[in-house]
Amino acid sequence: MPPILEIQQLCKHYHDGDKLIQAVDQVSLTIEKGEFISLYGPSGSGKTTLLNLIGGLERPDSGDILLNGQSTPKLNTDQLTDLRLNKIGFIFQSYNLIPVFSALENVAFIMQMQGQDKASTLERAREVLKAVGLEGLENRRPAHLSGGQQQRVAIARAIAAKPSLVLADEPTANLDSQNSRALIELLKQLNEELNMTFIITSHDPEVIHFAPRQIQLRDGQVVSNDLDKDKN
Repeated sequence: MPPILEIQQLCKHYHDGDKLIQAVDQVSLTIEKGEFISLYGPSGSGKTTLLNLIGGLERPDSGDILLNGQSTPKLNTDQLTDLRLNKIGFIFQSYNLIPVFSALENVAFIMQMQGQDKASTLERAREVLKAVGLEGLENRRPAHLSGGQQQRVAIARAIAAKPSLVLADEPTANLDSQNSRALIELLKQLNEELNMTFIITSHDPEVIHFAPRQIQLRDGQVVSNDLDKDKN
């Protein structure tokens, strides 16, 4: 089976006044389906930029990204939107839930955007909310949920449509240590049960070392790419 993701000599730079910042510098990686990966490094190392490039939220200056064999930088705007909607799940540290929607409606939203019928999306949303431990809270809006509960809604929304790849940017950043541990264990459980590929950025050593594969960035470059065989 071909890898789910191939990154080839990827580069992205920004200008800060007269200064050129190489946010991602000649990054090459191969990621297999079903992997659970932590992406870590100091602030400014390029973690979020790399995640945004993989997710099609930004375009690279050079290099290529192949998702299921398809070159994503070559896609037009509409094709990229379709890719993000149907193939990639996103989990953000700020949750990005729709405040006027209930937990159930937030989870169903992506599937409804895909054109699925309302009844089936709500049924699937209930099923996934139960899987992430939020049964009974389906009708609560984000303002009436704790931070940990809101992040679980965000996880449910990301996985409900069964994407090929889930990208999580600092998903535990706003949580205490107990909720952080519970969240990362939940993500790993979903990874194992659904064979869904996860790439997670983090500063948290516990989150980083929980992942079987740990990729370290510094100054936009991969400086280590370690696989802990005991965790596979």
